[in-house]
Amino acid sequence: MSEIDIAMIIYFIFMIVATLVSFTYGSTMIRKTGLFFPQVLIAGAINLAVGVFAIIGWLFFAWGRNEFLFMGGLVLGIGLLVTGEVVLVITFILKRKKWIQIHHDTFNS
Repeated sequence: MSEIDIAMIIYFIFMIVATLVSFTYGSTMIRKTGLFFPQVLIAGAINLAVGVFAIIGWLFFAWGRNEFLFMGGLVLGIGLLVTGEVVLVITFILKRKKWIQIHHDTFNS
């Protein structure tokens, strides 16, 4: 494996982990506080910030190597970032009632 392959794998995994961390934070806080929209916005902001840091790291890595590597990684990062945000919001919307019910059950007992 070359250095570029390893960097691309790390980049991809970092973007996936950003979405998973955002999901974990959002789901935990929705169950704990019962607030849906503020926690979704915060989780989305966390995913966006970590994703932008990953993209900036990729840009520093690929800047002097190859313009196709540079642009391909940029497009991949933006695609993963947008996909992660969409998956995050759709998952939150689908699980909203269950998590708010968990909050109400915990609060009422």
